[in-house]
Amino acid sequence: MAAPLSIPLKFPFTTAAGTRLTSLPVTRLKRKDIGKAQDYSKDEGVIEDFLLAKMTGMTIEDLNDLDIADSKTVTEVFRGMADGRDLAALLGRSAVDGAEDAALGDSKPGDAGVSALG
Repeated sequence: MAAPLSIPLKFPFTTAAGTRLTSLPVTRLKRKDIGKAQDYSKDEGVIEDFLLAKMTGMTIEDLNDLDIADSKTVTEVFRGMADGRDLAALLGRSAVDGAEDAALGDSKPGDAGVSALG
């Protein structure tokens, strides 16, 4: 299983609750999250803030305290998620060796479970 993704903060800060944040976890959003955001507000900027907060586990108030550079990164990850991009690559992390082969169901000679035709 892949390690959970997180966004490292260039400018860590302390939340209103007193928690020091040096990185933000990334949780994939679902369609139901969009519905909840639209119920929360009709303003597109507020809807995006709601979704960014949901994606990172932050409150909207704490989200507003992000440094502008970190805010840009969070927004890029959000938009990458919406576009179906590889978030690990977007965050500068490489995929696990062999993950692509496993996802495609490819086997290499000598792998367990591969039988030779005789």
